[in-house]
Amino acid sequence: MYAVTEMARLLIVRHAKTEWNVTGRIQGRSDVPLTEESRLAAAELGRSLAGERIDAAYCSPLSRARETARLILGGRMEPVCDDRLVERDFGELEGRTYDELGLADHTRLFYALSDAKGAESDGQVFARVRSFVRDISARHKGQTVLVVSHGVCISYLMYALSHDSWDPSSYEMNYIKNLTVTEAETDL
Repeated sequence: MYAVTEMARLLIVRHAKTEWNVTGRIQGRSDVPLTEESRLAAAELGRSLAGERIDAAYCSPLSRARETARLILGGRMEPVCDDRLVERDFGELEGRTYDELGLADHTRLFYALSDAKGAESDGQVFARVRSFVRDISARHKGQTVLVVSHGVCISYLMYALSHDSWDPSSYEMNYIKNLTVTEAETDL
């Protein structure tokens, strides 16, 4: 006889846009507020998810993710801030534009980080998001969990759902648009 494992269902959302997103500036841990237009878009996303059962909600402690989560939830519950969902620390690259660095978008940022002073390592990002996924999987079996974070952090989180350890040769950074909902299940 086989044991049935209840999986946690994750609704993973990248925060709404900030002025730095609009101008192509690398935010990282800089706490940049949402634009007014993006606040309206986040509230609209919340209305479109109103029929979804959401049992728990987690977000990065940075205001752009926290406010996005609150707008999506529309007062249903208060999201729990979790430091493991904060954006990657880009060190000396933070505040610079993709154009200044000769990058088409943030998917190329992964390669520029290897020489950046003060940047968080790949292994550090992977370890913290993998820890988050394990905790959520154990705590929320059979439940739907809203997770609001940042583009690069979400890319690592998606990798952590299917990998036990960090292997840069098998990692490809994905571009995740603001307010994109990615659904995933986990039973780690």
